[in-house]
Order: sequence, then C-alpha cells, then structure tokens
Amino acid sequence: MVCTGCGTRHEAVLGVPFFGCFEAEDTLGLIEIAANAPNRDRLGCSAATVERIDAACQAYHDAPDKQRFVAENEDAREPWFANRYAEWLEVETLSDGLSLTNKQVLDIGAGSGFDSHRLYLKGAEVTALEFSPLLAEAGRKHLPHLRWVGGFAHALPFRSGRFDAVFCNAALHHMRDIPGAIAEGLRVLKPGGVMITTCDSFRPDNSSWERELVVFDRDEAVLLGVNEQIPPLGAFLETPLAHRSLVTTELFTHVLYGGRSGRDPDLHDLVRWDVATDLPWLRKRSGALALRLTLNAPWRHPRRLQTLGVLRPSLFASWLGDQTTALSNLTAILPSRYVDAPFPGRGTKFELLNGWRRPRWFSWSREGYKRARWFMRRDARSLVTFEVDPGQTADFTVLINGRERLKTRCESGWQRLAVPLDDMPVGAVYALEIRRDTPASNFDEGCFRVRRRRLSHAKAFSGAI
Repeated sequence: MVCTGCGTRHEAVLGVPFFGCFEAEDTLGLIEIAANAPNRDRLGCSAATVERIDAACQAYHDAPDKQRFVAENEDAREPWFANRYAEWLEVETLSDGLSLTNKQVLDIGAGSGFDSHRLYLKGAEVTALEFSPLLAEAGRKHLPHLRWVGGFAHALPFRSGRFDAVFCNAALHHMRDIPGAIAEGLRVLKPGGVMITTCDSFRPDNSSWERELVVFDRDEAVLLGVNEQIPPLGAFLETPLAHRSLVTTELFTHVLYGGRSGRDPDLHDLVRWDVATDLPWLRKRSGALALRLTLNAPWRHPRRLQTLGVLRPSLFASWLGDQTTALSNLTAILPSRYVDAPFPGRGTKFELLNGWRRPRWFSWSREGYKRARWFMRRDARSLVTFEVDPGQTADFTVLINGRERLKTRCESGWQRLAVPLDDMPVGAVYALEIRRDTPASNFDEGCFRVRRRRLSHAKAFSGAI
C-alpha cells in the first residue's frame, strides 16, 4: 500500500494493513504483546458472544428487579459484567438519536472488535483501528465483516473528513497523547459528525501522576503489564476547549468520587454536566467520564505525521513466534531512562507495569507480584545477585530475555540467588524476569520481596549458582 500524500509504502501485518511504525515509547506495550503471544490462538470474540452480552446488558437495564435478574443470569454474575454494562450504557446514552445506518464509523482502539461489532449492529460501516497486531489479527479472524486497520491514534492514517462518527470506548486513557488522539479523531470527522469517548478514568488537574502508584498498587492487571492510567481531566478537554468555535463539548460522568461537593456520597449514575458552569469544580474531582464532541465546521488543522518510528510492525510480528527473540530485540529500542533504574528506587509507573509494587518508606526491599522485571545493561561483571523472600515456600524461575536461566525452590525467609550473564554481550540491554511459578490463592500470596540487587564478578561470588 502506498500513501497518496507522501509516497510512503506500508505493509500488511498478519493479514491486516498496518500504517506507520512503532516508536521507542511504544516499547512497553510491545513487551506486553510479546509476553502474551503464547495466547495468540485464544484472543478474539465471536459475533454471537457480543450479541449475547449486549442482550444481557439491555435486559439488565430494563429489569425491574435487578438483583433477581443477576441471580437468574449467568453472564450477569461474572466479575466483568458490571464493566460491560457501564460501557453499554454510556455508548447507548451518548449515541441516542444518532443514526448510524450506512454511516462511515471509526472505532479507535478497537481491541479484538467487541465494540466495533456493536456499532455494526446499529447499521454502521465500521473501520476498526488497533495498535496491537495480535488483536487486529484476532479481530479480522472472528469479525471479518469489519474493516481492520493497524495504526496509531495520534497519527490516524485517514484523510480529513472521512467519517460520519468516531468512537473510542475505554481506550483513550491508555494512550500517551490524549489531546493528540482527540485532535486526530476530530480531524477525520465530517462537519456535523460526532466523536464519542466512553469509560475513561480521570483525576484532578492539580494532582500528581504518583497517585497511580497508590491506586494501582494492588491492581493485578496493571502489575502484569496492562497500561491503565488515570490522566488529569484537562488532558481530555484540552483539544475541544481550545477549539470552542469548531467543537461543541458535552461532558458526562459515570462515576464521580465525593459527589458535587467533594464530601458527598460517590455518584454512580450517568450524569451530564454543564461545561461552562460545572467545569471549575469538576477539575478538582476524580472518576470516570464520557465525552460527546460535535464538529460544527471542517477541522482546520493539518494531520499529525509520525516522525519517530523505529520499528516496522511487520518485523515485530515476525518475532512473535519466539518470545525470547521478541524480548531480546525489544530491549534494544527501550528508552534509556528505563535502563539500570535504581533498586528499590522511588517508584515509577514503568516499574509498576513490570510487576513492582510501590516502594514502602524505610524499606530496603521491594515487592513484586507474580513476575517482576528489571532492564539492565551488561557491563564487565558477569553475575546478577539478589535476595528473595517468598513469604512461604514457592518455586521460582529467573529468565533473561524470556530464556530460562535459573529454577529454584525458595523457603520462607531471605535467600540469595545468582544469575550468570556470561553469554550476554557487554553493552547489551537485557530483561531479567523473576517469576513465581507456584499458584497463589490470593493477591498477597502472589507477592514476594526482593532486596540487595548486586552486579559482581563470578570469582567474587561465594554462593551457589
């Protein structure tokens, strides 16, 4: 495929056309994709599954006795049902009165296509845009009636004014350039079209990102690599409010902690707020929001071009058959600020996503959950040593770039482990992963403590390897 604007050639990746290249800042997401590559055949959902769950959401919404409905409906008793219902309610409410029949609709951050198929059922001709080649492949396989495209929300591969409507469900808060993604969504809209974003968490504008270390400290999904974020409210409103003459902004919350005053009971109903009068105090709150943005005139700003690409998606996809190869190659493009971070350290979001819980004051150790990673650069020293306390007897595996280097059983109490680096080239960046193999019955049991990480020469180490 060739871009008619600049002549750049693009490839099909796992059967899906993919536009653009991965950037160094995408590396963490790519590591997560590589780590889940063994589940490739289990990704995706069928049209029948989407329709069954949507029907359950509608029935629950209409049920006069919701407790009885939950007791009698198997899907409604699943832990994920509350989130699916919240997403369904927001999409249904914000798209009320909007005809999608035979309309061109873009779903940004489509995942494996659950919400894209929901839009298709409303009569839309749906283009599903997805960052992960594996999810796009699964979507094309299970939902082939949708138009699948690989690409990036902050540099959409579509001409301006291409779509009648743009949707982004539970995806915007995962993105690292929210104002840019919204600007691109508005750019590809036709005048009179709407952009609907739903189920995005937010925090007060005057708060620090470090709040995420507290909120996600016991979040299993985040600790295992899912990049959940809590952006400030202003990140979602920066673009539409900067273009008030072009965009009409409608703001809703589905969750509002502390209610209107900040001291009231939390609001869990979908509420529409007046941007002009309510925004000053909303900027001091946290919760979950949805936006309906109407483009009143053609978007006057040029498309955003990608200039920082470092990895072709087709090359990345070729690595996914071997997790060791994928992780080894990805460490080479990891931004330098993530390499050789001090340990236990002060705590960063990157460390959280790699399994390290937030640091505790006056502690010389750090807790990992199920698996925890360091990214380090090999120097002349040939051993990494550290101590592990599992809390109770558990089996552990230590891996370098996905390849097993050490298997051991650790008893309760501190035990020193040593991992050789002899075959690692000096200067190479590598991922060292400590993995707890013994199944855990609860969150706390899945945690383990680590301390005294050291690099040393093999001759200077007196312990057993």
